[in-house]
Amino acid sequence: MKYSIHPNLAKYVGVATILLAALGIATVLLSMDRATASSATQSAGSVPVAANYSLSDARVPVVSQADTSVGFTNGTMTVTRSASVAVEPDHAILNLGVEGIASTVASARQTAAERMTAVLEAVKQAGVAEDDIATTMFEIAPETEWIEEEVELANGESLRRSRSRIVGYAVRNGIEAIVRDLDTVGDVIDAAAIAAGDTFRVPRINFSADDQATALDQARRVAAADARRVAQLYANSLGFILGPVVEMVEYGTSPVLRADFEAAAQSGYGVTTPIIPGDLDVSATVEVSFAILGATLPLPSGE
Repeated sequence: MKYSIHPNLAKYVGVATILLAALGIATVLLSMDRATASSATQSAGSVPVAANYSLSDARVPVVSQADTSVGFTNGTMTVTRSASVAVEPDHAILNLGVEGIASTVASARQTAAERMTAVLEAVKQAGVAEDDIATTMFEIAPETEWIEEEVELANGESLRRSRSRIVGYAVRNGIEAIVRDLDTVGDVIDAAAIAAGDTFRVPRINFSADDQATALDQARRVAAADARRVAQLYANSLGFILGPVVEMVEYGTSPVLRADFEAAAQSGYGVTTPIIPGDLDVSATVEVSFAILGATLPLPSGE
């Protein structure tokens, strides 16, 4: 005996099946949303935030968005996060130099020695302690120029060629001076420039802070906490259990000066060289790998 389903009844059964499937999907999504909200609430109370590690009102940690990456490999999730802390510099490091140029080494050395002696005395008079001054560079180098000359060959022909010719010698002498009163940085540069005259050179000016270690530790804590926050967010959203840390790598943590400064060294014209130090950004970047322990949602039956 054969049985058949009325066409209209088959249509109603199909519609009912679709509605039940949609209802099941909605229930699963609602459960995931509730789990995410619950975990987010717990995370807000347990994961430290930037404000908890503030050194002072002027040192506010900032979590970097540019160095973010997330990856899944072999049962682990790797998150890379960066954080930086603004630190006000408390001293400047000046690399000052002189350059003597003459036709002979002896004459160039004599000029450089006289000028550097004057610079050393000038920076001391400007307030730099003798223990904060050290020689960082001394070199003697030939000064050359390119000339064109005609060379006669053995077969009677000739050709023109270019070659360098020594026309003199340069003697360069450099020092590092630590200026602990930032208000006097311009005065120190001006004093050195007046003493050295046209031989004066300013290779580099850096700003630094003695208490960078505390700021670096703060940036490390913020970056590590933010890496766990991002990892937990993905675990809640994708429906898996976040496990313990299996590997952690820290990358470069060099301080960077955020603001520009001007060091024109236009001394001798009645205007003090303007020096405007900005805050130092002490940053830390961490790459943290977490184990994935399993799924929080059961798989459909039959799979």
